[in-house]
Amino acid sequence: MTMTSAEISPPLSAYQRVVSTDIDVLHDAVEPFAVGHDLQPLRPGVPLDGQVNALGVGAVNLVWVRYGGGGVIVDTPPTEGHFAMCAPMAPMDVEYRVTKSRDTTGGGHVLSHDEPMRMTPPPMMGCLVIATSTGRLADHLADHLGREHSPPLRFLDTGERALVPSSIVERTWRHVCDVLDHATAADGLHPLAERSLEEALLTAILLGLPHTGTASLAEPQEQPSHRLAGVIRDWVEAHHHRPIGVTDIAAAVGIGVRQLQAICQDEWGLTPTRLLRGVRLDHARAALIETPPGARTVTDVAEAAGYVHMSRFAAHYRQRFGETPTQTLKRTTTAP
Repeated sequence: MTMTSAEISPPLSAYQRVVSTDIDVLHDAVEPFAVGHDLQPLRPGVPLDGQVNALGVGAVNLVWVRYGGGGVIVDTPPTEGHFAMCAPMAPMDVEYRVTKSRDTTGGGHVLSHDEPMRMTPPPMMGCLVIATSTGRLADHLADHLGREHSPPLRFLDTGERALVPSSIVERTWRHVCDVLDHATAADGLHPLAERSLEEALLTAILLGLPHTGTASLAEPQEQPSHRLAGVIRDWVEAHHHRPIGVTDIAAAVGIGVRQLQAICQDEWGLTPTRLLRGVRLDHARAALIETPPGARTVTDVAEAAGYVHMSRFAAHYRQRFGETPTQTLKRTTTAP
């Protein structure tokens, strides 16, 4: 049995803004979340039956709009410093007003930075609009490159090549909309989840759509070692047996805790706590393997490595090495 458009739950149903037959009401509900645009009825005299669902996810706005009835014509000016992409749920006619070129798109279509456009979104199936600033996208690009990108970020004609297939954009926004629609209204979206969804959308846009930064994204990225990484590691190795913590490591190296966390993540993919724990466990294992029969107990080795709680030491040890400290000690001290 085929479902009609009325039976299909549209994207962002949990974030409904307005249901109206008035073209001005629908326009005013969409505009704060998209880019400047004008509406006129596609079939004057045929009433609309519209709905707008919308919200902001960080710096990215998502708005789904269905105009219904006789449909509308959407006129947009050049977006200039903004990014906007229309993802119609059915084929949509697109016209570039200066060059007079026309197209019919069934997927995502980026609005022109430089040229006014005219679109006729499908009246009943609707269209999702993804909008943000090119500045936010440029910041996300710079975070990855480790430097500012020049020239200014601009999205190119669909005839150009992106880094990966454009389908990544649709898969990502559908996933984001699904997550949002399943978030409980009472609890709202956790800030960490919101940031993750925002970054997923920004990343998909930069990878799946051609732009002036695509070539830079394609270049191999070198990750030079931070000048303090060796100092941090050496200090932890020299002091792991003492009751030290993250603040002690940061103070010894002369940096803040947040900078320490960033360096450890960039260099080893670890938090400072996990770095310290790994050093302690590696020293403990070496001591257990080298211990002569009857010379030391597991407790002696754990304390020498900086552990205070034996249960925690045993749990961390087994997680890292796949066996208990006692098993390591027995295996090495009973070896022929």
